[in-house]
Amino acid sequence: MGSCPQVVDWNSDGRMDIISGDRNGYFNVFIAGDSDMTAYKMFKLMDSTVIDVGANSQPAAVDWNGDGKKDLLLGSEAGQVLVYRNQTSDTWPMFQARETLLAASVPIVLSRVNPYVFDLDRDGVHDLICGANDGYVRFYKNTGSNEMPELAAAETLKLLNGTPIRAPGTYYGSRCGFGYWDADTLPDFLLSAYDGTVALYSGALLTGVEERPPTSVRLALRTEPNPFATRAVIHCETTGSAELVVCDGVGRVVRHLGVTSGRSEQTWDGRNDLGSEVNSGVYFCRLTGSGQTASARIVLSR
Repeated sequence: MGSCPQVVDWNSDGRMDIISGDRNGYFNVFIAGDSDMTAYKMFKLMDSTVIDVGANSQPAAVDWNGDGKKDLLLGSEAGQVLVYRNQTSDTWPMFQARETLLAASVPIVLSRVNPYVFDLDRDGVHDLICGANDGYVRFYKNTGSNEMPELAAAETLKLLNGTPIRAPGTYYGSRCGFGYWDADTLPDFLLSAYDGTVALYSGALLTGVEERPPTSVRLALRTEPNPFATRAVIHCETTGSAELVVCDGVGRVVRHLGVTSGRSEQTWDGRNDLGSEVNSGVYFCRLTGSGQTASARIVLSR
């Protein structure tokens, strides 16, 4: 089983790069240049040791501990999800020690595990979702915070009729990718199988994840225009205090816009918390307060 490559701005230069694992268990980075790509195959730790998880590595690059720097999660054939914390900067991540990810205080063990980090239950903190050799998709709710994740025991994603979602066949299993495929604010996901099949699951069909009560927090969004190029005006209305953030298409927070209450106007200039311009694309404004969340879709087009 090879790796499913992922597109990510690895060196924070505004251009999209490619990361991938491979059958031998190594981690590889391909950096986009003006006309070609520079390959960093068998990416190394800070002490020059090659990153190697044994066999069938699958990466996910995410700020796992909320310090503003990309960390690395690697799945392995043996079944563990290994976390490599970024020891340097977000412009060129480097790693040293690794740790085994726990859920409900015990190591995750799923043969040929494929980790994906996404805020699936839309509570403001990123969760872990894993495909595996048996073809099912497990959801690990983050009961902690983005700065100190704590994962609950696995839940298997299901359809509304209670049928567990499973990739076709049982050999070499499932890989999944989460985001917002359609125009609504419910998360969707693509599920692929070893036989080459790719299936789209709409967020409206997902169960097995805690359902949220109807929200009393209201979020209205107006941009001039929408899509916007330089400045978006966000109109908020809430019965109590709530935090407003902007997330990218996979649920990662790119900008904290502060706490608001009542009726207010906030603006977003298309920059992240570090002051850098983010790439054009689909983003989501999210208002969270009193355990409830409201969201609205926004498009940045430079």
